[in-house]
Amino acid sequence: MKKLLTFVSAITAGAIGTAAAEVSVSGSGNFYYSTASGDTVEATQEDSMSVTGGSVVFSMSTETTNGITVSGSASITADTDDIAEYSSTAAAGGVATGMSSLTFGMDGMTITLGDINNAGSGTGEGGDVATFASTHAGHFAGTAAAAGANDSAMDGIADGTGINVSTSMGAAAVDVTFVSKVGSGRNSLLTDSKTTGYSSGYAINVGFDVAGASVNVAAGGSQAKATATDNNTATALEVSYPASDALTLTVGGSSGTIAAGDEDNMFITAAYAMDADTTLSIGYGSGDNTTGGTLDKQTATTVNVSRSLGGGVSVFAEYAAVANDNGAVGTSGSAMTVGTSVSF
Repeated sequence: MKKLLTFVSAITAGAIGTAAAEVSVSGSGNFYYSTASGDTVEATQEDSMSVTGGSVVFSMSTETTNGITVSGSASITADTDDIAEYSSTAAAGGVATGMSSLTFGMDGMTITLGDINNAGSGTGEGGDVATFASTHAGHFAGTAAAAGANDSAMDGIADGTGINVSTSMGAAAVDVTFVSKVGSGRNSLLTDSKTTGYSSGYAINVGFDVAGASVNVAAGGSQAKATATDNNTATALEVSYPASDALTLTVGGSSGTIAAGDEDNMFITAAYAMDADTTLSIGYGSGDNTTGGTLDKQTATTVNVSRSLGGGVSVFAEYAAVANDNGAVGTSGSAMTVGTSVSF
């Protein structure tokens, strides 16, 4: 509380006088070659595809006369790791993002004001260790189930314009988010906001260590504005344990009521350091959603082998198998991908 009062008094007293501003630029690029097959026939697209993209990120920071750091960022991105649509022009021109939040930091605490994206609400999400193959495989598995195998019920439950506070309490790390309107982006004012969507979204995440394991627990929810619609609620748990110097195991899951459907998921991943530069990762996830008495399920099994070449350059190969059960109708798809990623 003392930290928060100091932060508020610094702003209300007009104490933000910059000593020096810093701007840094970083970037990344990637290339994928992927081939897929499955139960869904692609009548207009090839089974194999090659894509490339990347991003440039501008990070800015300054410091007030009383030691509060203020930072923000912006980016230009041509995103190719999410092929929601098979289109060579979907992101060809690039997308400018960022400048939608400001982060204030002091004495071990950070406060972010603005568009909060998944801060503190990703606990229980995992199982997908592929960067591209699972997305490609999903297209050949047909219409995705209402609950993805790798999606936590907490995921996005408190996305929107609001405030996020990250600090520590003893040995625990605490992350709290509140947004006035879920999914509002830069501006919480939405058409028909009193009768549609969800408001007062919150997410609380607490991380701590127990017997050598890293544990995260989370809870969240939001208020439904539509009449006779259930509020969103969710809980999640995630545990990561270093079984040896080379092997790390992570398990987790979540449960909740999201958009009037009952969602559950679980996952397990294993990361094995084959040598100082090569890592083998294996993941499995399953999720289900029950809406209006109809049960949808999805499972995903993914494998990734990546090798660092130094200088921010890495190469990888990955495999994914996705299976859907939509109202007792089963479909599946699989994909194999190789590629490279570079961090500048």
